[in-house]
Amino acid sequence: MTGKRQARSLFALPITMSISSPFRKVLCAVPPTGKFIREDRCQTPIERLKTVALRSPIDLMYAAGAFQKVGLEVRLVDYPAEDKEWGDLERDLREFQPDILVLSITTPSLNADLKAAELAKKLNPNIITVAKGAHFNTLDVQTLEKSPSLDLALRGEYEETCEEIGRGTPFSEIKGLTWRDNGVIRRNEPRPLPNDLDSLAFPARSLTRNELYIRPDTGEMQTTIITNRGCPFSCTYCLANQVSGLKNRYRSVENVIAEIKECVNVHGIRNFLFRSDLFTQNKKWVIELCNRIVEEKLDIEWASNSRVDTITPEALEAMKRAGCWVIAFGVEKGTNEALEAINKKATIEQAMKALEMTRAAGIKRSIYILIGLPNDDHAAVEKDIEFAKELDPDFLEIFYPYPFPGTALYREAVAAGLLEDGSIPVEAYGLPCMPTKHLTMEQLANLRTASLRKFYMRPSYIARTLRQTRSAKELGNYVKYGLVQLKQIITGA
Repeated sequence: MTGKRQARSLFALPITMSISSPFRKVLCAVPPTGKFIREDRCQTPIERLKTVALRSPIDLMYAAGAFQKVGLEVRLVDYPAEDKEWGDLERDLREFQPDILVLSITTPSLNADLKAAELAKKLNPNIITVAKGAHFNTLDVQTLEKSPSLDLALRGEYEETCEEIGRGTPFSEIKGLTWRDNGVIRRNEPRPLPNDLDSLAFPARSLTRNELYIRPDTGEMQTTIITNRGCPFSCTYCLANQVSGLKNRYRSVENVIAEIKECVNVHGIRNFLFRSDLFTQNKKWVIELCNRIVEEKLDIEWASNSRVDTITPEALEAMKRAGCWVIAFGVEKGTNEALEAINKKATIEQAMKALEMTRAAGIKRSIYILIGLPNDDHAAVEKDIEFAKELDPDFLEIFYPYPFPGTALYREAVAAGLLEDGSIPVEAYGLPCMPTKHLTMEQLANLRTASLRKFYMRPSYIARTLRQTRSAKELGNYVKYGLVQLKQIITGA
């Protein structure tokens, strides 16, 4: 047994393979359809965004870990990240000959992604094609009806579903599964969300090329760790409730520390994105985790998110000591009236206080602003951007909202006639996917370009960014990244 396998066995769960399983091999694939963040609640094409870097396919890595847990041979390929094309996928299907193909799918790239299932069925009609993604929580039956090459769709959190598929459990008995039964589409009862997140196998990082996923400011290897799931808030545009429920379910501190140690000791990764629907809700848990990181002398750096109303000076002090270098806040809008309209349950005053506390703690601040909501007009967008400039964060990302099926935003957009025949747009986040009641998509695109120009081309911002760089390498990355973004900001391309 190699050193890597020995180290992983300290944290991996026992293999419980059923000898009755008809399956032996699984290929987990990110289809060669473009670089997206494919994390169910976050389905973001990164090409036109300013602060979003490509992340490891953590959801697919969890699925791979679940199949490994029950003894199947698994390969995982992120075709866009590895700059691989359709011919590479075809070669892998021919050479590996998997019994199961699991595809990571986003709503904007749905039709393109499903071509991978068509290719697999063409090469092997007996292969079981499986799709995961938030899209299938609401449009599972419709998608299977339109996509005869797709056999199974996973709904809800799917690690336990993957284990049962891998063991050979009859599809009719697997909760959270929508499946094709001799031409008839069956929708099994929902799978309850697991409360014991510690019981899940760690993501299969040994199957990924971890060096492909980097921290944008330093160029160092970075991975994602999911610390908790679920959010008690119900913003109109957000998928968190649909994907992970209203209850914030935390992993134990011990379990998170074990995964961090595996990343550090086995894979040499010391930079992390602590991904959650709401990281900072439980201040006691946050401080305990941070204290353990310091006690264990893990010497890591990490980023996280927070609502503006769940952050405290005590938590910020602990986060800074434990290596937190940036926090992303979903500020979204620049007036309390606009925040009320999206059911944010937060205020601009709370945003101002949160960013000031974070600055005082010595942690960088990133904020997200949404433009293009159904009621937005030119004046509303101007207020959003002026508020962003007033907050003066270290990083600003301007998103267009995406009307995911099942969200209140989708229903509002359809009712207002902003989506033709309730269609699902291909453009997302970096490009407007629908007009507002007052602005065309072209006007929205122009407003975003102009707003980013106003923010990032301020002499005071440029001087501060250069002053805060910690090394020549980091400065070089900022300059390289900045030149690319500058071209987009100036030309709008």
